[in-house]
Amino acid sequence: MRKLQAVCDDSIVGLRNRLMLQLGYESMRRRSEICAFRFEDVKTLPNGKHALLLRKSKTDQFGEGKLIPISEELKKMIKDWQDKTIQTDGYILRSFKRDLSVRESLDPAALNKILKVLQRKANMRDIGELSGHSFRVGAAVDLLDKGVPLERIMLRGGWKSENTALRYLRNWNDSDWLLVGETY
Repeated sequence: MRKLQAVCDDSIVGLRNRLMLQLGYESMRRRSEICAFRFEDVKTLPNGKHALLLRKSKTDQFGEGKLIPISEELKKMIKDWQDKTIQTDGYILRSFKRDLSVRESLDPAALNKILKVLQRKANMRDIGELSGHSFRVGAAVDLLDKGVPLERIMLRGGWKSENTALRYLRNWNDSDWLLVGETY
C-alpha cells in the first residue's frame, strides 16, 4: 500500500487515490462498499477513537449497519479531502469531470482501473494484478502476520465462514504457519 500511495501526487486526483488506498485497506471492504461510504458515516466514538458506519454489505442485506474502526491517520485524510473538495456531505470517494471538478461519486468499477494504473506507476509487476479484493487480501494477510487470531480477522473483514476467510489467506506462505518447536 505504501508503494502505491507513494506514486500518488499532490493533485486532487492523487489525494483521492491516496485516500482510496487507505480507506480500502483499513476498512477491508468490497469495492462497492468502499465507494458507498459517506462523509456523514465518519463517527467519533465515546472513547475518542473513530469509526466508519458501514450502512449495508453483502453479508448485511437488511442494512443493520456495522461500525468499522479507523485510524487517526485515515480520519485526518478524510477531513483533509472533505476540505479540499469543499463537500459537507455525500460520498467520500468521488470521480472527476474533465476540468477536474468533483462529481457525486466514484463508480466501484473505476476502483479496479485506478489500482491498475497505480500498480503500473509503482512498477509492481511481480505481485499479480491488483483489484478491489486486493484490499481485503492484503489487510487480512498483514493482520495474520501480526499474530491476529483468525476470528478477529473474520470480524474485521466481515467473513462469517472460516473457509471464506482462509480462501483470502491462501497466498500466505505455508511455511509461516509452522510454529517454533512444533512438528508436523
